[in-house]
Amino acid sequence: MRKYRILSVLIVFVCIIFSLNMALDILEKMQQVSDAQNTLKAYKERMSSPVNALDPTASSLAINNGELIIPKLDVDCTIRSDTVNAYDSVYHYPESAAYGQPGECAILGHRTTYSGIFRNIGDLEPGDEVIVKDLILKKKYTYQVTSNGDDIRWDYKSNPIRFSLEGEKRLLLMTCYPPGEKSAAWITHCKLKSTSSF
Repeated sequence: MRKYRILSVLIVFVCIIFSLNMALDILEKMQQVSDAQNTLKAYKERMSSPVNALDPTASSLAINNGELIIPKLDVDCTIRSDTVNAYDSVYHYPESAAYGQPGECAILGHRTTYSGIFRNIGDLEPGDEVIVKDLILKKKYTYQVTSNGDDIRWDYKSNPIRFSLEGEKRLLLMTCYPPGEKSAAWITHCKLKSTSSF
């Protein structure tokens, strides 16, 4: 009989140790989830507000303070912050980073309407130059294409694009895809290569 008591006490002891071990594991996992949620919250706070990639809301302030030059495509146009629907111009998302600043500076242009500035954007290749001139600060930012055609956002309507406002200085050239339709957002990625005054 004593043998069974010792065995039952031993079983209870093993169950208690196992339960405590599981409870500690659960607490550790809960802490990891909490840390991950805090990291995600901090990341989202460093991002821009979501935007409708191909139908930006116009700002009430009309500012033409930049010039976009893409030598390979023979593009030389004005950068506006009030509308994408203007001839010989593209639109700078005010929610994105400013030219030459850390994070993602995003520019939207038409492919088939309003001069079709980005009609041949698919011809850009990694290494091609894209120049942005800030007409107020008198700065010239030379970017280099890093990828083109690899980032097509089919879900931009249900999952609005957010721009990073920190990190490497990047430029995103955005347009519709397929050309003339708003089924997806085509994004060409560039990184800042040099800055100079003019």
